Amino acid sequence: MSSSPFPAIYRIFFQTLDPLIALSGVLAHTLSPKTILSLYNASAKFPPATETVALLDVGNTFLLAVMPLQIVMLRLRPNDVAVWKCLQGSILIRDIGIIATVLRSLSAQGRLDVGLIKGDEWGNLGILAALAVLRTAFVLGVGVNDNGRGKGKTA
Repeated sequence: MSSSPFPAIYRIFFQTLDPLIALSGVLAHTLSPKTILSLYNASAKFPPATETVALLDVGNTFLLAVMPLQIVMLRLRPNDVAVWKCLQGSILIRDIGIIATVLRSLSAQGRLDVGLIKGDEWGNLGILAALAVLRTAFVLGVGVNDNGRGKGKTA
């Protein structure tokens, strides 16, 4: 059995910590929509409108759909660089999309000035940015020992 092409940070994060982050998102969307909506709009109305609840449910569906890929597929394909990069690249698109959504919302509220952004919004943006940096580094191959495994080989 060959050694993993991935450093421990990637294996631990993508197979274990990332699904836990997704699960926390599912729980927050489900049990505390006010928390989630407040990260996008400080003056969000409650209870949320039906279409807002539907959009939260769509976000949940994505998180729930990706979790088995993170937990199971990455363990079934522990050395498949192409599969790992494809999954992380897809999640990276979502991370960047959420950052853009938050910034767009802040802009629409006239709150792009650093002093007008609340602490929890900074925290949300910081976590998303850190995840995006980690995923970008991975997708670009930083620290990954490909050895031809990126071409569909799993050995």
